[in-house]
Amino acid sequence: MTINDIEKKCINAIRFLSIDMVQKANSGHPGAPMSLAPLSFVLWRDHLRFNPNKPKWSNRDKFILSAGHASALLYSILHLTGYKISINDIKNFRQYESITPGHPEYGLTDGVEATTGPLGQGFANGVGMAIALKRKESISEESNDNIIYSIVSDGDLMEGISSEAASIAGTLKLDNIIYFYDSNNISIEGSTDLAFKENVSQRFQSYGWNVIENIEGEDINKISKSIDLAKESDLPSIIILNTKIGHGSPNKSGTEKAHGEALGEGEVELTRKELNWTYDPFEIPDDVYKYFEDFVNKKISEYEDGHPSSINLLNSDFSKSLEELKSLTASENISTRDSSGIVLNKLSEDSNLFIGGSADLAGSTKTYINSSTSINSSDYSGVNMHYGVREHAMGGISNGLALSGFIPFAGTFLIFSDYMRNSIRLSALSELQVLYILTHDSIGLGEDGPTHQPISQLMSLRLIPNLLVFRPADYFETIKCFEESLKNTNKPSVFALTRQGVPTLTNNATSESNKGGYVLSGNPEETQDIILIGTGSEVQLCIEAQKELNKINITSRVVSMPCWELFEMQSDEYKNKVLPAGMKKRVSVEAGATLGWQKYIGDNGISIGIDEFGSSAPGNIVLEKKGFSVENILSACKKILER
Repeated sequence: MTINDIEKKCINAIRFLSIDMVQKANSGHPGAPMSLAPLSFVLWRDHLRFNPNKPKWSNRDKFILSAGHASALLYSILHLTGYKISINDIKNFRQYESITPGHPEYGLTDGVEATTGPLGQGFANGVGMAIALKRKESISEESNDNIIYSIVSDGDLMEGISSEAASIAGTLKLDNIIYFYDSNNISIEGSTDLAFKENVSQRFQSYGWNVIENIEGEDINKISKSIDLAKESDLPSIIILNTKIGHGSPNKSGTEKAHGEALGEGEVELTRKELNWTYDPFEIPDDVYKYFEDFVNKKISEYEDGHPSSINLLNSDFSKSLEELKSLTASENISTRDSSGIVLNKLSEDSNLFIGGSADLAGSTKTYINSSTSINSSDYSGVNMHYGVREHAMGGISNGLALSGFIPFAGTFLIFSDYMRNSIRLSALSELQVLYILTHDSIGLGEDGPTHQPISQLMSLRLIPNLLVFRPADYFETIKCFEESLKNTNKPSVFALTRQGVPTLTNNATSESNKGGYVLSGNPEETQDIILIGTGSEVQLCIEAQKELNKINITSRVVSMPCWELFEMQSDEYKNKVLPAGMKKRVSVEAGATLGWQKYIGDNGISIGIDEFGSSAPGNIVLEKKGFSVENILSACKKILER
């Protein structure tokens, strides 16, 4: 069966919308859209379940453009299939405040299922979405035949996160994944042979994937048949498309010159002649629009009749669970990681919204849900995910789970958050409610030494916009931090938690830790000689130092600041009540980098922190040797008071 004239026109319409928007912006990536236009056409026409009038329809299939640099392709096909992307939006590609940014952004553009561009992230997001479908199927006890599709590039497969995520997908036999590998042998610097010679087919077979290879990228009939074959597999599938980047460009196709820059006016005209496209820039003939409209309307009618929307079974009432935890008597000395484990277990018992696990550290991060089973290839009814030692994939998969309506939690040591920092950043950019449970939060972890002791991580995470970073001081602050995290549904949260036990300091009935910072000890209506500001395990040192100061008639207040971001959301009146402008003598105490504390201690303050690597020794000894002691706090107070 050969391609007919209207099919050619539809495919070339996708190509030239992409070419023209990149050319008008004078930036972008035309090559991949030009070569992948046949795939996108046949996928949307023959296979993808969607409704442009209901972009969040619960029974839709999902398509992720992991190769986010090819965004022009996605915007073109979304426009032609009736999503709310106008021709003017196409013309505003890569312009300020347009809905067609350089890389797809979730929540900005209808039909965009995930924020992609940092390569490999979309690959992992899709694995998370596939797991979410399996989990929802087990909750509803109804069969689900939805599929997660994605286009992945050479660059996606070079990034380590894709290897991590592919291994998990194979282990779990996620047969609802069909990915397309755009094998064009070109990256920005030239031929992929410069750095990428592996046998991709054998690689994915070793992961436990179904591999369909040697599919010609221009043959829409073979592409469609390969998708049908993939649907029959009981494994995740990858279809290897052999494509020529920049198809149709006489002088730039098959080269890196078609990858990451506009073709140029002259080459665009030559490409028009080569492909016999006689229309002006951004002009789409009526018969093309009509062809797309007809198959989309037919698709919508068939799906609505045969595939009613599934019932949302997810429960989101957490208040009762948290109130029950607040009423409990806390241990006198309990680590905040243990406190977090108590909270996570209670929430997961009472709601099926939660799903997660750790990077092979569940026992250490207290992220195992005792009342549940573990997800495996034959049973997705559990809550516990075993990610293995794959932090980056864990973050990317968690984003996919959040994009599917769950509240995922991901556990590892704070030091290893660096491995998944890009995924954490994309959680924040995409406004996804992911809970990052990061334990062993300071040099207090002790004997594992400087390789495992975080110094800069806490402060660097605070630099990420739209991310809540919590470092609670005790059991009750931990509960309240979770409470605030769950209220902020459009923000991810980091919980930096202790390995070592900390005393219970706060009264849960009166604590204002939900405001991010509050006066823990000392009359907030009075003026004191000095303010001690602490977070996490160091708050107890501030309390002990306050007692010593009282003995020598120096008045002080202790401010606990478990979340800078929440504190900044409060009114100026409240913030000035906690940290009065007139009380300039201040000491901050936190077992992390001091950079940034100047914001709260001012020019007259002293920051007790650590700006060097730690040491291997019992935690209490390391802390004392590095200056985290009552004596050192008192010494700092004396210096300030003598100024």
